[in-house]
Amino acid sequence: MTRGVRLNSLAVSAFRGISDPVHFDLSAPLTLIFAPNGTGKTTMCEAAEWLLTGQVERLKDGKDFDAQVLRSKFAAADQAASVEANMFVAGVQRFLARQAEGAQSPAVSGPTRDDTARLGPHELLSLLAPAAAADQAHYLTAINLRQRWLKGTRFLSAEALAALVDTDEETIDRRTQVFADLLGIRHLLDAERQCEKYAGELGSRLRAWKRLTEQQETEARDLAAALAAGPDEAPAWTISARSEAAAAATLLDDDVDEIGDDASLDNRLEALTATHRRQRHAFDARSAAAQRVEAQWSARTSLVAAVDENSVLEGQLAAELAQIEERGRTAAAALTERTFEREVADEDARKLAGAKDRLTHLGAVLLATLLDAGLLTGAPQSLASLSQALAEARWTHAAREARRQDLTALKASLEQSASAVERLRLVDADIARRAPERVSEEALAILRSDAADADARARTARTALDATAEPVSRLQEAARDLLAHDHSGTSLCPACAHDWGNTAELRAAIANALKAAPAIAASARAGADAALEAARGARIRLDTALSVEAAIAALEKDRAALMAAAEQRGRDIARLGLPVDRTLEEIASAQARLDVADTLAELIAARDGLLPALPGGPVPVLPPDTAVSGLLVQLEASFAAREQVVQLRLAELAKVIETATSERDALRATHAGTQQRLRECRETLRDKGAELAGLRDSWVEAAPDVAWSDVALAELKQQLATETNRLQRAEAHIEAARTAWAAESRRERLAALQKAIAPALERQRRMMDRIAAANRARAIFQEAYATTSRKQVQDLSRVVNPLFARMHANRVFDRINLGEDSDFLHWLADAGGEQLDPGKDFSQGQRQDLALALFLARARSLGGTFFLDEPVIHLDDLNRVGLLDILRATVLENSKSLNLVITTSSRALARHLIEKFSNVGPIETPSGLTKPLRVIELDGNGRSGVALETIYPLG
Repeated sequence: MTRGVRLNSLAVSAFRGISDPVHFDLSAPLTLIFAPNGTGKTTMCEAAEWLLTGQVERLKDGKDFDAQVLRSKFAAADQAASVEANMFVAGVQRFLARQAEGAQSPAVSGPTRDDTARLGPHELLSLLAPAAAADQAHYLTAINLRQRWLKGTRFLSAEALAALVDTDEETIDRRTQVFADLLGIRHLLDAERQCEKYAGELGSRLRAWKRLTEQQETEARDLAAALAAGPDEAPAWTISARSEAAAAATLLDDDVDEIGDDASLDNRLEALTATHRRQRHAFDARSAAAQRVEAQWSARTSLVAAVDENSVLEGQLAAELAQIEERGRTAAAALTERTFEREVADEDARKLAGAKDRLTHLGAVLLATLLDAGLLTGAPQSLASLSQALAEARWTHAAREARRQDLTALKASLEQSASAVERLRLVDADIARRAPERVSEEALAILRSDAADADARARTARTALDATAEPVSRLQEAARDLLAHDHSGTSLCPACAHDWGNTAELRAAIANALKAAPAIAASARAGADAALEAARGARIRLDTALSVEAAIAALEKDRAALMAAAEQRGRDIARLGLPVDRTLEEIASAQARLDVADTLAELIAARDGLLPALPGGPVPVLPPDTAVSGLLVQLEASFAAREQVVQLRLAELAKVIETATSERDALRATHAGTQQRLRECRETLRDKGAELAGLRDSWVEAAPDVAWSDVALAELKQQLATETNRLQRAEAHIEAARTAWAAESRRERLAALQKAIAPALERQRRMMDRIAAANRARAIFQEAYATTSRKQVQDLSRVVNPLFARMHANRVFDRINLGEDSDFLHWLADAGGEQLDPGKDFSQGQRQDLALALFLARARSLGGTFFLDEPVIHLDDLNRVGLLDILRATVLENSKSLNLVITTSSRALARHLIEKFSNVGPIETPSGLTKPLRVIELDGNGRSGVALETIYPLG
């Protein structure tokens, strides 16, 4: 019969690192899941943990678990994490499935997939781990215990593997929890810790109550001592306190009702004290104000006079300052206007100088141009007459430029005309020399026809030569091959003796044919060469005639171009109106006139453009009657007159600006002095006014709604003296009432403390009894836990020792023992009389083997399916045989009640396991005969998909 929970198959979909559905066959007693890191080995173990317990311990957030963290990041949006399994529970076959729905993890279970029902956490865990919690335990406590038991006994992670043999003080608590889960006594450990927690919480509360009670007892002793030192008549104290309080209320004009009972006397005294302090505060303020008034009373008249006098002076100075500012603005505006006029006059002077320079330069250029052109004679000549004589000056600038370009082009053409005439003579001589060589069109046609016929005959001869030479060559080659043919019995060979009678006659005929073949080929080649030479001669005669014709045509084209150029020159001379016999001289004269016209037009245009804007009055500049020879003199005289007018204006403006500046500066000085006097007046007025206002405020505070005078001041002093006496007497009554009432208050406080101390002591006694009971229960649970766990660990050690010893071919340790007393979970090793600590003295491989021995020993006793996630990290060649033997012996001896699921990324471990089980045949399991080992290889990842392949057994 199968004990515990044994999984036969596991289907995982959209769970953490496995996106697509993957089906694991776990029916073999030992299933090895081999895959590289990141492929899904740990995901498979966590899927099984979630299926059985409804949570994954590693993914919990504190005490809470959200199933949304299980969904694969690479699964479809509508695909939820799900895990299914076929299993045996206490020998009965069942189907169990769990699918995430939001943050929840509901489970369904039944005998088969088609016959399932939804089970709650408590119901399912009671089915899977009934012995992990007592039947009468609260269902929440039972759920927690059973989840921890399943996680601790069915799943071995790398962290739990290390905790099994660690001896560090920092990990003792974790090691205790792992062993409690492994041994199935976690409820005893939790009960012990609950009792310890309850006793601790009560102890902290008890200490607080003790501190409060001690404080109350101390206060009661102090009050009793104070009362013992005073009078014994309590009613006399009470009567005195009431009368003193009533007297104080009368003095303070308090309108509160008479004191009704003793319980309100404390409040009444507090109210009287507050009223006294409020009135005392108001009195102190009035008294301080009255002292300030009395200190400054003698200066009151002078302050009022100073304020009045400075108020009048302030008005006068403000009006005077406003008048000065108005005059200053007027003076500044006038100065600005005159300054602007001077800037305009300066600009006029600059314009006049620029115009003078421009016109003087143009006049000088005009005189130089006239001199170069020979038009500056001694005869009187004015600008008007010069403009009239030069019609070109009235043309537009574009027209003059077009005329200048025409003259320049004609001059260049005339300069080249002599060489053109010589070139025309040479061309006529060449045409006359080549004319006899020229043939007629009829002769040229005959030459073309002869050349075409000769080419046709040459091509025909070449074709015939090619047709003859190739067959003759092939015939010669075949004959030579035939002559080389020789064998016995030639008279019977049809190739040797056919139609020839015998072989000798055949050979003679072949020899004659070979002699005649070169003559036939030579005759054909001679005919082809003669035809080719005739065609070449006809082509040369035709090419010569065509060359002469082309040369004469080119010469005639050059002659026509030279004649056309000469005719164009004649037309240009006629269009420009120049004489034919003196063309070059006339062109030079016309170009000079154009230069003079350009200069004269530019001068007149500059004069007409500058004259309307020239300052300096209506003095004429270059009038039409200005003599050309005296042009520069007239310009100098005209601009001198205008410059004199501008300079006179500048001098006048300078005097006006100087006067305006002096006036403005005087106003500024006056303004500064008046402004300083006004500032000093306002400062005095502010200081005196503030002093007077402070004196008035102090009077209003000391004697509100009373006009100030010497009589009023004397009355104020008398009122303050009376008020001081009243407040002092009220304060004395309040203090007397407080002193009388303090004794009665102590008596009441002492009675209240004595009444409260007795129940507090009783409460402390009850809490101490509960703490003692909790400590006794804790001791009982601790003893039960220690006794049970020690017995189970002792039983476990009897299995651990042979397992651990078999795992090590290199034997170092004789025996694994338990620790002493309460530290029995501290494993020790004997080696030749020496005692060693596995946590410190074992190598990593030895620690791994010891932890595996502990887990396997517990697994043999429980039965069912156990998941070991990467348990074998260190696998050496010497000790691996023993380790693999233990795994083989474990599954072979317990195949009906136990199966192990081991994950690894070591290909060597997979290979060695296959070798270890290769000669073992099928064994009995709850599902029938099965090979004892199944090796499953995973490939891929959660993003691209995980593929599963069974690599052993094959098929």
